[in-house]
This record gives sequence, structure tokens and C-alpha cells, in this order.
Amino acid sequence: MIGEPKKFAFIDALRGLAILAVILVHAHGAVAADSAWLQELMAAGARGVQLFYIASALTLCLSWSARGAREDSPLRNFYLRRLFRIVPMFYLAIAVYLALYGLAPRYYAPNGVRWYYVPLTALFLNGFHPETITSVVPGGWSIVVEMTFYLVLPFLLRSVRSLGVLIALFLVSLLLAQIAGGAAYAIFRHSYPPEQLYLVDTLATLNFLSQFPVFVLGMIAYWFFMRPAAAAVGAWAGVALFAVWIVGWTSLRHVPFAAVLSQPIAMGAVFALLALALARRPVFALVNPLTIQIGKLSFGMYLSHFAVIDLFRAVGVSQAFGSGDVPAVLHYGAVVSVTAAISWVAHVTLERPGIGAGRRLIARLEPPAGT
Repeated sequence: MIGEPKKFAFIDALRGLAILAVILVHAHGAVAADSAWLQELMAAGARGVQLFYIASALTLCLSWSARGAREDSPLRNFYLRRLFRIVPMFYLAIAVYLALYGLAPRYYAPNGVRWYYVPLTALFLNGFHPETITSVVPGGWSIVVEMTFYLVLPFLLRSVRSLGVLIALFLVSLLLAQIAGGAAYAIFRHSYPPEQLYLVDTLATLNFLSQFPVFVLGMIAYWFFMRPAAAAVGAWAGVALFAVWIVGWTSLRHVPFAAVLSQPIAMGAVFALLALALARRPVFALVNPLTIQIGKLSFGMYLSHFAVIDLFRAVGVSQAFGSGDVPAVLHYGAVVSVTAAISWVAHVTLERPGIGAGRRLIARLEPPAGT
């Protein structure tokens, strides 16, 4: 196909590391570790979502640069690729989780799942209300955030053409994140009793604008990736700025250095630097056949690992491991293995055919080369 972008192993590996981190935090909820250091490490797995966002921004910017100038309708084709990539697996997840849990009350929908939550989720409009953002599909908040980024990225790439503008966009995104968080509390805090205000907290921190700065960091990483001569200087400047921010933040707020692991935007900066480092030197411990293959299965693993953990709990597998550091690690390994097996089947039977169908449709819509 015209302008197919080059595939980079380190980006697949980043996705693999991201899903391994995400599963780490959720598996820890079923079998807890004893030691404080392992508890902190497993809890920090939540930041794997931000690693996904960095990898996504890199991939999509590369895809747009490879195809955008060569296709007759790059915007249409961009959206078609994203839909055929996401929709088949996501709609299957909606059906599976409705079959498993129905419309019954749950943590992120304590008043029950109302019928209209389902079409809102299917249309990726679930990211604007505390009880829809992640209630129908567990973890569905990150999917709607991704889809919103897909929606705006082509327009950003057409207007953002320099590092200075990217940095300005990052600063604007930080302001928008603060506004979005405040708006969530202003609009919804009086709609819930005190014991359910965690729903407003969820919307305030997991909405698209609150996560947008991480995507912009991924776009900045792409800018340096495309300019190898500037990448080293940019990486050192990024490390220096991050160090200054960490020292200032931990000193002013009187928090331990480890608290940075809970900061999505700060970890996004770390992951952007990691991506640039692995692009230059793909260390085998991080970029290897296992992490690459897991990265290729990562979308299915993200959608399915919640069900695997719940199944383990329901049939007593999690309880059989007991508690402690070794049981927590062994349980985690079991969850990853079963999730990967399920996701491989879904990848072969649904995800890959869906991507292929999107390519064939675009090939039919695109005029022949040279016309």
C-alpha cells in the first residue's frame, strides 16, 4: 500500500512494557505483596497507561508523516485506520462485559449502568460523565482518551511545525488539564454524596484534557526522533528539566522522591525520554522478542485482563496463591500468561482481520497511484 510506515521494534516493546505494567497494578489488587517496595512498584504499574500514550503519539505521528502527503484523502484514511483498529475489539469487549456483569451496580457505577451508557461508550462519548467514563468496559476511560486524541491529532500536526510551537502547546495543555479538573468538580461535586465523590475524582483525573499533556510529550519525542542530530541535546535538556522539576516539586510539597511514580505527566516525560533512548540503543532487556510480541497483543490484553483477574477471583485461583511477595509475583505471571493466550486468539481471529479490512477499504477508496 502507498506510504506504509516503517515498523519499529522499540515501539512494540514500549507497548509490551506498558501492558505488563498495567496488569501489574490490577493483579496486585487480587494478590497483595508484603514488602513496601514491591507494593509501591506494583501500584506504579498504573503509569503504564501513560507509556501507552507516548507509544501511541510516536506511532501516529510516524504514520501521518509516512502517508499524509502521499494519499488523496489522508484525513479520511487516518480515521478509517483507527476505527478498524479499535472498534472490532472494543465492541467485543462491550458485549463480553455486559454478558458478565449486566447492568448491575459496580464501583464506577454505584447506581447501576443505565441503558444509555452503552451507546455512549460505543460512540466513544463516555468520557464526559463520572458514571460513564469507565463503567461499561473496565479501563474504558483510556480507550475514549485515545480516540479523542485520534480525533484532534491530524489538525494538530497540520498546525504544529516547530519545536517552539510544540513546547507552547505543552504549556497550553497543562493549563487545559488544570481547567478540566476544576470544571469536573464544579459541575459534578454536588451531584454525589461524600462517599461517592471518588467518581468526580476519577473524571477529573482521567478525562482527555487531563491526559493531553502526555500525548504532547509524545509528539515532542517524535520531533526529536525525526532529527537524530538534535535528539541527544534534547534528551539531556529533558533530563535536566525533569531533575529540576523533581527537586522543586518534592521539596515544596515535602513528599518523598518515590511519589513521582504517581504523577502521570511527570512519568510521561520519563517515558518520552525512555522512548528516545531505546530508539537510539534498543537495550535487549527491554526490547526483545517477548516484549515485542506482547506489545503486538497489548490492545487485547488491556481489554481482557480485567476479566481474567475477575475469573481468577471467582473460581478461587487468586485465593489459592495466598499473599506475600512470591505469591503476588506468581499470580501476576499467571494472569499475564492467560491474558496473552486469550489475546492471541482475539488478535488472530478479530483484531488482525479488522485491520486488514480497513486496509482493503482504503485501497478501494484511494485512487491508483499516479492518477
